[in-house]
This record gives sequence, C-alpha cells and structure tokens, in this order.
Amino acid sequence: MLTPHMPHRVVAILLLAGFGLSACNAAPVTPTHAPADKLNIQLAWTHEYSSAAFYAAEKNNHFQEQNLNVNLIEGGFKDGKYIVPIDQVLNNTVDFGMGSASDILVARSQGKSIVALASIMQRSPLAVITLAKSNVQRPTDLIGKKVAVSDGGANQVFTTLLTSQGIDPTKVNTIPRATFGVDPLLKGDVDALVGWVINEGVQVREAGQEPSFMLMSDYGVDSYDFVLFTSDQSLKTHADTYERFIRAVLAGLKDEIASPDQAAAYIQSYAKNLDPKGQYSRLQASIPLLNPPNTKLGMMGDANWAISYKILTDQKIITTPIDYKSAYTLQILNKIYGQ
Repeated sequence: MLTPHMPHRVVAILLLAGFGLSACNAAPVTPTHAPADKLNIQLAWTHEYSSAAFYAAEKNNHFQEQNLNVNLIEGGFKDGKYIVPIDQVLNNTVDFGMGSASDILVARSQGKSIVALASIMQRSPLAVITLAKSNVQRPTDLIGKKVAVSDGGANQVFTTLLTSQGIDPTKVNTIPRATFGVDPLLKGDVDALVGWVINEGVQVREAGQEPSFMLMSDYGVDSYDFVLFTSDQSLKTHADTYERFIRAVLAGLKDEIASPDQAAAYIQSYAKNLDPKGQYSRLQASIPLLNPPNTKLGMMGDANWAISYKILTDQKIITTPIDYKSAYTLQILNKIYGQ
C-alpha cells in the first residue's frame, strides 16, 4: 500500500516492481483467426459467362472477406452423364447447387427437401427469337408460323405464353429443336425459335443478322432460371455461414455489373478455351437481366414462383399439389437487406 509519507524514490521503485510483475503474469497477446469455412457449389454448366458473379466473388476476395474457402465445381457432363446439381446437394457432395425454379418445384413435389436462397438473374432470358427482317413482332404474329422449341421447360413456358395471349397452341406449327445452334433460323427452315437472348440471341448477331426478341417476361410469363439452392437441413444447420456466402455472391454480382470488362477477364481464367469476344458479348447481354430497375440483387418475388408453379400444374408436370412457397426462402436476403 502506498502512503503519502513514503519517499518518492521508494514509491518509484514499488511502481516499477508492480509494472514488472504485471508484465510477467500477463499472457502474450497474439491475434487469432478462425479457419475459413469450406464450401462447395455445383455449377449448372461448364465454366462460362453465366457463372461470372462467382468468379468475381472469388477473384475480388469477397469469399475471403467472409472467411470462406469456396470450391466452384464445373457442371455439364461427366462420363457421358449430366451432373444433376440437385442430386449433388441431396447426397451432401456439395453445399449449394444452381438450377431453375421449375427444377426446384418439381424436386419438392417428389419429396426432395431443397430450398432456393437467391436468384442470380431477376428476369428470365427466355424469348421467342426471330430475324428482324421477318417482321414478327408480337405473339399473334406466330400464328401459322414454324417455331422450334426444345422439349421440357422451354416448351411448357412457350405454351403458357400462347394461351395467356388467347392463342390456340395448335394454330402455331411447333417443332422440336434438334440443335442448340441458330442455323435453322438463319437458313429459313423455321420462322422463330425459343431460346435465350443471352446465348442464341448473341449467336444470331455473331452470324451477321439482326435478331428480334419477344421476352417471355414482357408478357407476364417470367421465371427464375439461375437459382442458388441448398437443402432444408443444411440451411438449418449452417444459416450463419450460408448468409456470409450469399453476401459474398451479391458482392460478386455487383462487381460483374459495375465492371463487365473485369468480369470477362475472370471468365477466361476459368475457361481458357472459350472465345473471349463471345463470352464478353454474352455477359453484356446478361447484365440488364441481373438488376433491372426496382429490383435488388439476388432477390426473389412470390409472383415468379407462383407462375412457375402454375405452369407445372396446368401442364400436369406436377400432379400432386404442394405449397410452392416452401420451395424458396427470403430469410437470408431479408436479413442482408434489413427487411
């Protein structure tokens, strides 16, 4: 105990001794960092422009900023079989997959517990594509015309477009698409084809022709075609980690929109065999669909899910009713946007 009557020299010695004792007893302070959480995402297709937001999130360190180590797994075909992202998620091979709202709704109708967390695109790129010189401008102009449509989801949406416009589908000569290319349209074998403005639409321009588009979403037939999903159980177990992942992906999306040149360069680092100019053109065509006016990056709306569910039930793809609202959740997006 120090008293007012102690000599100053003694006080100083005692104080120094106290400081020394404290220093000896204090544990050394060293910064601690939790190991990064490892996550795997199964892409829907091979490395290309459609995954640019993930590339930007990785290259611009957004995953690292969220203390994540993310493995982007290329999709497509392996050993002659298509890699199904839903299966990869359900067998716990990956944490996330990419697919369409229709994929998820059908899976849930089959008892598969997966749930959508965010949509990379706010509007569907699906459209009726014609040559501008053909002067086919509205759905009624398709009556009596030959239209190439892929079986499955594209055909379902196209049929819904026609019926929504009061057009009898039998009045349109719909034929199956036999190729992913646009040659039938360019050669005049068909008057129109149903495809993506971000892919086939670009191919038409690359061939030296000017395309004309009827976007399905312009006629109220919209869907989410680039949906990030996980399993119900994984979301319950890893909600905080998955929130950090979504935050990083949204940051990557923002970078992609702000700097398409940079995003195109990142694509080349993952897919060196692809044509840089072609990837850049497809990226540019995608950007208006990522963040249209009055939308938020990654957000999903009930109306689009309701439309997709109605299409699937009307055309008997889903025969056992389900609660379509259970196919998606906004819990992470609403938290990120403070809603």
